[in-house]
Amino acid sequence: MVVVMQAGATEQQIQTVIDRMVETGFDVHRSTGVTHTVLGGVGGKSDEIDLAIFEVMEGVKEAHRIGSPYKLASRSFRPGGTVVQVGDVEIGGSRVVVMAGPC
Repeated sequence: MVVVMQAGATEQQIQTVIDRMVETGFDVHRSTGVTHTVLGGVGGKSDEIDLAIFEVMEGVKEAHRIGSPYKLASRSFRPGGTVVQVGDVEIGGSRVVVMAGPC
């Protein structure tokens, strides 16, 4: 499950949503962007939970079920992608990176 907080949601509102997600059985992973905070719920049974209990909470913009098996890697959890800098190499950016290791 993914809960997108409104731009400008307070820390208290975010923590209240996190607490509710934990109460319903999720491990919560928080991603704070420039304008929004996205809360990814992993391990719970989101298909059995009414999303309205999250959508009506203060500071919540929207809530979604994620059907893919790789929830934390999905574009709905982290829409901007991830770029990792290793030395002078940028992995995940606009250029293709080829790596090899000992076999």
